[in-house]
Amino acid sequence: MSYITTVRARLLDADPDRARDAHNGIVARLRPRGEPLGATTHMTFARADDPRGFLGVDGWSTLDGLQQFLGDPAVQKEMGSMFDGMPDVTVWAAREGWTTY
Repeated sequence: MSYITTVRARLLDADPDRARDAHNGIVARLRPRGEPLGATTHMTFARADDPRGFLGVDGWSTLDGLQQFLGDPAVQKEMGSMFDGMPDVTVWAAREGWTTY
């Protein structure tokens, strides 16, 4: 089974270049910790009407690894450092047998 997380939040930095650089630095530091736990993908999106609106979508191969990663206080601190307030993090499981494309 596969899993994704969605992370919705408002970026702390209004400057798009600084926000991008902060994000990319965080991903560079956290990716080596997530991949051994089952992290497979990371995608980001901006709200069309507000560039500070952030949506991250991460793919995971294991629920245990995902929960271990998200439960790590150091990971939470690192991720939270780029947001203006607490992000809304949701874990999703693939629906087996449903048509996808």
